[in-house]
Amino acid sequence: MQPNPPIPHTATVDANGVHVATAQGKSRTYSGGEVITLTQVIDLAEGAATLCQSSSETALELVDESTQLAADCDVLIAEITEKGVGSNLIGKCEHLKEQLDLQAAAAKKLHDQIQGGEESCRTASANAEVRHGQIFRAVADSPLTKPAERDFYNAR
Repeated sequence: MQPNPPIPHTATVDANGVHVATAQGKSRTYSGGEVITLTQVIDLAEGAATLCQSSSETALELVDESTQLAADCDVLIAEITEKGVGSNLIGKCEHLKEQLDLQAAAAKKLHDQIQGGEESCRTASANAEVRHGQIFRAVADSPLTKPAERDFYNAR
């Protein structure tokens, strides 16, 4: 039996916890306490993946912005050199360009790491359904309303 593909969820984080909105329009808030059901595990994993995706996009925007500013520094250095303004200003512009290059490299590295996290969250969500979905549905569909007595579990 193949599980349904994961459906993206929206998630936000604030002081009250993680707020997840499912594709079916349901909304849940997790305060950092225990996760009780398989549905909550899947929702949290999908919500975390969505947060990773938006963070990854922000990191890419920072890479692009840093790269553009570094290119602008190159143009500025060329103009300053052409006008013969002074080596001190050129040195400061070159230092700024180096820092922008470092920022772009760090943002790219962060982007790659966040993408790995997003993939892990989506995998965890899909695996939770595959590995535990049948037993979860069996328990949820069961007419029993309370767990068995301790002796039932201890019997062999």
